[in-house]
Amino acid sequence: MKKTNHINRIRVQTCDIHDEMDMRDINGAVRSISLYNKGGKFMYQGFFTQPLLGRVNSLEGLESNADIYFRSIRMIGSNLFQVSLVGDEKQVKKMYKDAKFYSLLDRIGSSMDKENRVRSYIDIAVKRDHWDIIASVDKEAHYLANRVRLNDEEIHIYNILVVGDRMLGLTRDQQVVIGQLSPDIIEKPGVLMDVEMMEDVNKLGKADHLETIPNSEDLFLVTIGNTVYQFNIWGDMTHFDELEDDVLHINSIAFNHTSSIMATNQGLYEVDVQEMPNMVRATSLPRRIAGANLSGEFQYAGYTEDPYILGIHPAIGVFTKTKDNQVYFF
Repeated sequence: MKKTNHINRIRVQTCDIHDEMDMRDINGAVRSISLYNKGGKFMYQGFFTQPLLGRVNSLEGLESNADIYFRSIRMIGSNLFQVSLVGDEKQVKKMYKDAKFYSLLDRIGSSMDKENRVRSYIDIAVKRDHWDIIASVDKEAHYLANRVRLNDEEIHIYNILVVGDRMLGLTRDQQVVIGQLSPDIIEKPGVLMDVEMMEDVNKLGKADHLETIPNSEDLFLVTIGNTVYQFNIWGDMTHFDELEDDVLHINSIAFNHTSSIMATNQGLYEVDVQEMPNMVRATSLPRRIAGANLSGEFQYAGYTEDPYILGIHPAIGVFTKTKDNQVYFF
């Protein structure tokens, strides 16, 4: 087991994003822990000074009453983004009609490159709906991706992935569906994307989580129980790995270039990986991360390698969120 001991309590700072959205605002938003909209205003929270490395840092002061939280902003095309949000539907609809929303995506998108095409954030919202928007900055238009059509019936999906020109998601009964993206979803208001069941995946059981694979435009991960399966968008299984038998759910998976971290109902697991063109494979057995306050169920775990956040180079740190919304960094 990897061990991380000692608790350090650290309070975050809160900053407004001004309407002009100058580089100071965007640099802060890009490196923030939490990005949200409250009362029609975009705001972010981040470290005041660098956190202590080699310690578990318990984050205090994170906003718990925002209208909308950003979970991630992912570049999926030229000035085209998948935006994952948490909030009430009415507030989300109000925000994506605001020109400042598209300006924010444009500015954050300008910080992305071939190595970093996604910005991830942490929310501590309680019992809020999850939404995914496909947003075109060029057209200042959007598609609410959770609404799709299956067998001529409108359904709601969640945990949405964009893999190449395909969009995948989970139905309410945890079945995987897939459809093909086209400009119609942006250019024709009110259109619903058609999806179909991925039977080769669904026959394995109810899926807990879907995740993209680094450096691939046709592979994705699906977790079922204690197992992580690799599939391509055609429904072919290419690989699978298992965790210990007491793991019942894998709730999130994240990568850096050499490791993968998983949040489960039995704590955090890490495994060494090798990234190759259109493939990632484990090069070690999974190891459970042990330490103060790192047991129990976790909703999320993800890496940061930004030396401006951590104060050292090379830098690597991990953000985690427990089942009861406590956020730790180590």
